[in-house]
Parts: sequence; structure tokens; C-alpha cells
Amino acid sequence: MNLISDIGDYAYPYSALATLVIVLLVVMFTATVGKMREKHGIKAPVTTGHLEFESANRVHLNTLEQLVVFLPVMWIFAATVSDLYAGAAGALWIFGRILYSRGYMEEPSKRHNGFTVGLVAFAIPFFWSLYAVIMQLV
Repeated sequence: MNLISDIGDYAYPYSALATLVIVLLVVMFTATVGKMREKHGIKAPVTTGHLEFESANRVHLNTLEQLVVFLPVMWIFAATVSDLYAGAAGALWIFGRILYSRGYMEEPSKRHNGFTVGLVAFAIPFFWSLYAVIMQLV
């Protein structure tokens, strides 16, 4: 029994890969929050105390907030339009979150470029999926 060959063809490899990388990104942001807690001596459950910690925490929480909205849209897009394009939207969203994180950690007012990239990565599959679903209903 060869586990790899027994897996077979997977219907949504690009969306699955994007999802796994998104989960990894969230884990990395979680670790950064823990690192900042330790570095600045901020004991849980306190969520304030040092700008660097607060920024890392906001990056993490905002990413979780956006993830809850983005992932269903990406998967609906994969199922109704294209797995490849959905995976590309996922990659763009990841890139946007990384830009957001770097900007926010440098200076919170510098988070806008990353947020904008993430918004575009969300909007394109959202509206395309909405159109696809409506066309299936009419």
C-alpha cells in the first residue's frame, strides 16, 4: 500500500493548497503574538501593554476575522468557477495578509496596502461566484 498513490486525483488541489498555507499563516501569526507576550512580559489574559504586542495581536485577530469571510468565498469560487483561479485568489489573499502584517508591525497606519490587496482578493471571487450562482438559478 503506497499512501501517496492511493490518494488519487483531488478535485480542488489549488484551493486546498491555499487553505493549508492560510492555516499555516494563522499559526505563524499566533506564534508571533506569543513571542511578543513573552518579549514584553504581557501575561494572559491582558491584551494591552506594548505597541509591538498590540500590533501583533491585531494582525492576528484581523486575519482571523477576514479568514472567516474569505475561505467560504474561495471555496464557492472553486466549486462554481475554477479551482485554479480560486487558488490564485488564495495566493493573492495570503500576499495581502503578509503585506498587512509587515505594514502594521512597522507602523499601524501602514497596513492599508495589504488590506487593499486582501480586499481585491476577496472581491473578485465573491462577485464572480455570485454571478455564477445566480446564472445557475435562472
